[in-house]
Amino acid sequence: MFCYEPIKQIIELCMNNQRDELWPKLQKLGVNLKSEEKELTGKALMKRVMQSWLPASGALLEMMIFHLPSPASAQKYRAENLYEGPLDDPYASAIRICDPEGPLMLYV
Repeated sequence: MFCYEPIKQIIELCMNNQRDELWPKLQKLGVNLKSEEKELTGKALMKRVMQSWLPASGALLEMMIFHLPSPASAQKYRAENLYEGPLDDPYASAIRICDPEGPLMLYV
C-alpha cells in the first residue's frame, strides 16, 4: 500500500484542483511542468503529471521485449490462425517460416 498512497494523493490533488498542495509535492518528487501545462485542470492535469512522474512507455516496451515472442518464432504457431488456406501449401509454409522470398500475403 505504501507505493499506491503517494500516487493516490497526487491524483486526488490534481482532480480536486488543489494546486497549493500539489506544486510543493511535485517539486519534492522532481516533477517539473511547463507553464502551459500548469494551466491544465482536472483529468488533463492529472494525466500530464502522471506522464511526467511515472512514464509507462519504457516499462511497457521493456515488458513487450522480455515477455512477447519474436515474430519469427511466433509465426510457427500463429500461422494456422492467420492463414485460412491449406496448411501444407507453399503460402502457409512461407508464413510459418517468415520467408522473405516467399509469396506476398496480405491479411485484411
